Amino acid sequence: MRIPLKLPATSADIGEAYAKLDALDCGGTTRLTGAVSHVRKLENYLRGINLDSPGVTEKLNRLAERIDALDEPEAILFTGALDAESVNGLDDVLRIANSLDDYTIIKEVASDRELGGYLVEHGFLQCPEELRPYLDYVSIGAEFYSDHGGAYELEGYVLRKSELPSFLSKAGLPEPWRDENREGILCLELESSSQRYTLLLPADDEYLDDVCRYLGIKDFVEAKIVDTSCSVPYLSNLLSLDCGSVEDANELALAAEEMQRTDGELLKFFSVLEVEQPQTFSAALKVAMNLDDYERITEGTYEYGQSVLRRIGADDEIIDTIDGYMDFERLGEAMMAEDGVRQTEFGLIRRLSEPFPSEQQGLTFQ
Repeated sequence: MRIPLKLPATSADIGEAYAKLDALDCGGTTRLTGAVSHVRKLENYLRGINLDSPGVTEKLNRLAERIDALDEPEAILFTGALDAESVNGLDDVLRIANSLDDYTIIKEVASDRELGGYLVEHGFLQCPEELRPYLDYVSIGAEFYSDHGGAYELEGYVLRKSELPSFLSKAGLPEPWRDENREGILCLELESSSQRYTLLLPADDEYLDDVCRYLGIKDFVEAKIVDTSCSVPYLSNLLSLDCGSVEDANELALAAEEMQRTDGELLKFFSVLEVEQPQTFSAALKVAMNLDDYERITEGTYEYGQSVLRRIGADDEIIDTIDGYMDFERLGEAMMAEDGVRQTEFGLIRRLSEPFPSEQQGLTFQ
């Protein structure tokens, strides 16, 4: 009799499943008969596990939690890593699942012939172009496979990074693919111990993960940012490009991309940067994240005076009634000063939560 159990599961769910088994009173050893997962072939390495052994259910739960956190490229890498290693039980499966950073995939290489061609193309043999049609690519690939191990999957050749020859680790892995229809706002020149890569931001998590793999690092903190540039006019002049981290740079680029979709929002950001003058990249990012605390003033002092009255509850009828008896322009100028409105190269701006401090040299509104 089979009892299904979805993992990861709570202790109560696991207890309920075992209670159903006990109720059947089938006797014998309880074994895992199958597994459904987005990691292909996983059940081949789990089928038959003795569920009565101490700690097995807890280990399966941890494995399920790890698999839930895998994206599609990582799931593909996990499948290849399982096929590439000698797996002798659940402990080996769990160990491999927790060490996927030790593996890499050479995409679109799924046979000895394709591996041989890939190796020759990337410098395995110094062979003139005109002689390459006569090479035995199958033998070249088969010999490399025999010496370095790994596994052919539908998506490519998976092997340990430690087995990757230097001529491949430095120049052989294909560059991460990026959506060319997406404009780059920030450009970071990254350098690791083995590679260099020009990263355009904003970017999604999958692309950033591919860049890490290409650079041979686990986290961007292991790479050096050697140069930074910005494609948005004026922003590079207002922003400290000495960014603290790739993650911060990406957050700011995402925010700027979103600003471009709203008329006047980028000009508001420019105005705030000019007034606030953040000294660090993280401070500029904080400004971007709190842009709703600022208001861009597109009206003159006359209209501002009227808007102040509306702000305290006056409707259009009242304003029309007192029109001609009140100097709206003078009121607007006085309230702009009280509200801390600042004139910038990009227009007037005010902070809603707390007025900007008054400038010592006074204010001039046009």
